Amino acid sequence: MTSVLIVDDHALVREGLARLLTRYGLRVVGRASSAEQGIALAHELRPDVVLWDLIMPGSGLDALPSLPQPVRIVVLTAVDDALLACEVARAGAHAFLPKTSSPAELVEAIARVARGETVFPPLPELSRRELEVLEQLALGASNGDIAQRLGITVKTVESHIERLKEKLRKESAAELRAWATRR
Repeated sequence: MTSVLIVDDHALVREGLARLLTRYGLRVVGRASSAEQGIALAHELRPDVVLWDLIMPGSGLDALPSLPQPVRIVVLTAVDDALLACEVARAGAHAFLPKTSSPAELVEAIARVARGETVFPPLPELSRRELEVLEQLALGASNGDIAQRLGITVKTVESHIERLKEKLRKESAAELRAWATRR
């Protein structure tokens, strides 16, 4: 039976997940409300899988490399962002699931990770030029500045921004710019 440690700063979420996982035949060996507590319990309990929230006290993402090996990590987060999934993978996680996932999807991801597999959303393929436009947006450049710096027209910049919004699932250019700045 797969053992699971749940790390989430919301008591209701921890308890709900524990009941759900138990109902699906998984053994919940512990619950933690912060990254620091989660790391300590992971070292102490040595679960097969740690179910980890990203946004919690103790910086969820930065703490991932502190988890003991060979524990397998499933990140369950409210932030559904494919490029964030890349950061999570680089930090040592084995799966990335949005909290909008169904119970069956969560249980399946835990089972796959326990078997040594990884579970990540498909990543958007960005062209070199789209990455350049994204970088310029992150630097705060206007569309006109981006066009001048990259030697393209403003209309071409706008086309790249529209494709980036679609690929990265952002509603507006302002949301895309804010996202790029955070990255």
